[in-house]
Amino acid sequence: MEQLDPKRLLAEAESTGRVFKIKSGWRGFMYFAAVLMCILIITLPVGIWFFVVARRARVGLTDEGFAVSWFLTRAYAWGDIESFEPQRLNLSAGGQGGLVGALAVAAAGAVIAKKTQGLKGPLMFKLKGKRGQKALQAHAIENSVEMAQQMERHTNLVILESTEPG
Repeated sequence: MEQLDPKRLLAEAESTGRVFKIKSGWRGFMYFAAVLMCILIITLPVGIWFFVVARRARVGLTDEGFAVSWFLTRAYAWGDIESFEPQRLNLSAGGQGGLVGALAVAAAGAVIAKKTQGLKGPLMFKLKGKRGQKALQAHAIENSVEMAQQMERHTNLVILESTEPG
């Protein structure tokens, strides 16, 4: 496992124009959630952290690897990636509301899927020699299809074949 400096990778990606920022709708949602959390004194630190994340969330791609700045900033080398697996973002009523709740959640899910441009859910990836998977919130990133295409070119792994165009 190659250790990369995520801040250096993000700076290099910024200089080459290969940075993918969070979608404005997701940023607005995070600001809204941050305001709600700041109303309660006990959740004030989390609310402040959401403001920071909403402002700086992005993915940067370089020839060495990619860096993700979300709640934490991490970097991964292209050679360390074993596989990618796109997921769909699913909504569930969780047994609440009975038939009406289930229909409302299904309708909301259909609207979200129709409005979402690019990947429709998180992009899971597995690192070589590691047991678990990592998640990249690709559905919240602008130009996520272009980002996935660049990731495919760097790793020679298939990402977009199993996703719907959009």
